[in-house]
Amino acid sequence: MLKIIFLTFAAFIAVHGAGELAILHSTDSLKFSGRDPIDESMLKEIFSAAMGFTITKGSDWSGLSVKNPFGFPEATVVISVDGVPDVGLSEGHRYPLNTDEDESVTWQALSDRVLRRYLGQNATLLRVDLTEQLDSVRQIFGEYDGTPTNLSVQYLDPTVAEDKQFLDEMATLHSIAKLVKSGVVYRDGVPDVYWMVVRSLHPVVDFHGPDSDSAKEAKQILRNTINNVKKAFITAYKNRVIVATICSDASHTRRTRSLKATKEETASTAELNLAPEYSDDYPVIFNIMLWFGVSFVFSLLAISLFIADMDPGRDSIIYRMTSTRMKKDN
Repeated sequence: MLKIIFLTFAAFIAVHGAGELAILHSTDSLKFSGRDPIDESMLKEIFSAAMGFTITKGSDWSGLSVKNPFGFPEATVVISVDGVPDVGLSEGHRYPLNTDEDESVTWQALSDRVLRRYLGQNATLLRVDLTEQLDSVRQIFGEYDGTPTNLSVQYLDPTVAEDKQFLDEMATLHSIAKLVKSGVVYRDGVPDVYWMVVRSLHPVVDFHGPDSDSAKEAKQILRNTINNVKKAFITAYKNRVIVATICSDASHTRRTRSLKATKEETASTAELNLAPEYSDDYPVIFNIMLWFGVSFVFSLLAISLFIADMDPGRDSIIYRMTSTRMKKDN
């Protein structure tokens, strides 16, 4: 019986993983407050609202309010840390995160919205998965060999594969921050999105243990690296930037569950009575037709009432013409 209860509890934790959203910097036009938890599936709406976009999904979350609609950030910088619930950040506004969606879905939604609203305006949309090839970094920042600079460590062992991968990723983030400081990116009036994914901290914690000196040192190095990246983008965009971190310890479970859910949804889509999809121009055309129709109806009504209530006195053109014709006929 105890085994069944334990397995049920473990399954619940796997589906509803723990995480943290930390807002490390935002413009004065935005106010983050409170400590209310938030679903990861709502992050796309939070970041969209922070950039001044019209959101498509309502929420009861009250952690964000807009103080000045003319000072929205011109860049959104997100560092996603995979496999851990938090990294021990003490600064910024931190919110418990229910990891009900993969971070890549949030990135894709944000990039699509920027492209739709600023089509052909050279928006910078960069996603860097630090465990993979850095071709996307070269496309944005030019030639970049990705060679990491050695970091001084006390407990981490560069000869261990997990530690080396983590140190390489941190060095790469430092290199990106250095490129940003050099003036490669700048404000141009078009929103930009920078999304960097760190996956190597989880293997380090698993290998050494969550309470080990190596794990603590790795988290400290990550915090310092995040702070360096934050300062670089704040300088490049002259404070018109929002910097955030997303931590999640259930991404691998979410991906498996998302694939299964996608197959089930695809199989049952044909059976649903779904509403037709409309283009983004539909609301504009609908409003034009609606208000033109309303104004036309009221104009026609006013003219009709005026004619019906008109007194054909001697100063009326209708009376004068009718009176003259009557005299001629007689």
